Amino acid sequence: MLYNETLLISKAMHKCSGTPLKPLLLESKNNIKLVDILSNNREKFIDYLQELGLNVKHNEKTTNYQNHATTIVTLKTTCFKVDFNDNFAIISPLK
Repeated sequence: MLYNETLLISKAMHKCSGTPLKPLLLESKNNIKLVDILSNNREKFIDYLQELGLNVKHNEKTTNYQNHATTIVTLKTTCFKVDFNDNFAIISPLK
């Protein structure tokens, strides 16, 4: 059972350099906030992140025949280039 699902985007931005890799094109519907664009295209974005690679941390404990498990999935530290236009947001990881 999924207990908590959260997508956090850091507000602390810094300049990254690199070559853009395979881009993801997300429909923006005139939204200018990245958080809204990602929320509206959640499944497509999650699938894209899985292709880039994820860190998985799993912890499991059994006490009195009751099993408790926690799995934390985080994106590897990655810089992204994000370009906006009227209809789309183009997200590309930098290598």
